[in-house]
Amino acid sequence: MRWTLSPPTALFSRWRLVAHKNPHPPSIHPSIRLSLARALFTQDPEGILAAPQGGHIQRRTFQKQVAESEEMAERVEAERQKAREALMAKRAARSPPSEARALVEYFLETEADELEYEVARTRPALSEDFFKELDAEVGTARFAKVVNEDRVAELEMLRDFLKQAIAAFDAQAAALAAPAERMRKLLTAKDKRATLLEMAGANEIDKELVALLDTNAKAAKSAGQEEAAEFLGKVRDAARKFLISV
Repeated sequence: MRWTLSPPTALFSRWRLVAHKNPHPPSIHPSIRLSLARALFTQDPEGILAAPQGGHIQRRTFQKQVAESEEMAERVEAERQKAREALMAKRAARSPPSEARALVEYFLETEADELEYEVARTRPALSEDFFKELDAEVGTARFAKVVNEDRVAELEMLRDFLKQAIAAFDAQAAALAAPAERMRKLLTAKDKRATLLEMAGANEIDKELVALLDTNAKAAKSAGQEEAAEFLGKVRDAARKFLISV
């Protein structure tokens, strides 16, 4: 005879009914008891009785590390943004004077790590007339009845720094002028592919042009100008294909 097992709940109900009708049921054959046990303990739809899966601790540890890394990245970004906002507010609170002598004092009161920024901001005012005034201030301090050696040294150091900073700024501006002009030419061209081929033939596509396109693409993305960022990114990638590595 072949035994067909019913679901566990049906088996239990059936055995309860038999036990109710016959308080002293006959003993169950061992083979039936074994089959019943197998039926009861092999049906586990929720997987409660499934074999334990390995790597649980490692997964939990990894998830915790990922969460902590994301948290740390958010904190770092928040601090960076906070510091940037504080710096921008600090810069906005200061206004460079237009008069040369006052501008000299303005630079003397500027923190060392902000001098380059102030040079870039006031570059048009750092003219020949400004340096004549600065030279006069150095002479006045040096030949005063009571010489203030510290002020003489500060004025001379400021003069040397400003001359070096202006030379570096102008050189950088000149270096960026050519790529900026080429970028304008490329972005305003109706047929950009033809323009790229023409520029490549004239060796006008270089690292500076690609870097300038990349900088503008990132700036547009940071400003929330997604379409402009995508457009500049495509132009940058197209130009990069024509970049000749030396």
